[in-house]
Amino acid sequence: MSAKTKPTPYGPVRPLAGSRQVEWVREASGEHQGNEHFRTIDSLRLMLKNGTITPPMHDAGQEFSATFVRAQLDGPRALALDRIRGGQWCDSITERTAFARKRIGQALDAVGGIGSPGGSAVWHVAGLGQSIKEWSAQQGWNGRPLSQPEARGILVAALAMLAMHYGYLREAGSKPLDR
Repeated sequence: MSAKTKPTPYGPVRPLAGSRQVEWVREASGEHQGNEHFRTIDSLRLMLKNGTITPPMHDAGQEFSATFVRAQLDGPRALALDRIRGGQWCDSITERTAFARKRIGQALDAVGGIGSPGGSAVWHVAGLGQSIKEWSAQQGWNGRPLSQPEARGILVAALAMLAMHYGYLREAGSKPLDR
């Protein structure tokens, strides 16, 4: 017989495996009023709330995240067999996915490329949804570990470049566009 597990009590923040954090919430209004569920902690939202990043930087990170999902880069998936013509495997991807992957590549180039610290930060935190703590623990540059404050600084700088790339910010000293 297996032992019964106790339900997780309500509380502000709970740790999960892999350094991820969740909070137990009850819907206060809307269609799902009264429902209880876990909600993962959004690192970008917390940084915005703490004043670490600006709203344009947050919006750029969210746009990158949405494009990342459309590009189907967020993990392995099995295709639904009823959506594959003839039930056979097709090597092609949709135009939407290809365009999203092109946009991801352009965004990563804007922050220094995927091999750069900024590109890695944006890929893992905004794209894959890792926490800054989780990303900094697995990264290291020039043979030394990356501290959380350094990781946060790298992410902030990358988000600023991403905001400029997406047009949320203008370069300092640039003239307004004539329309």
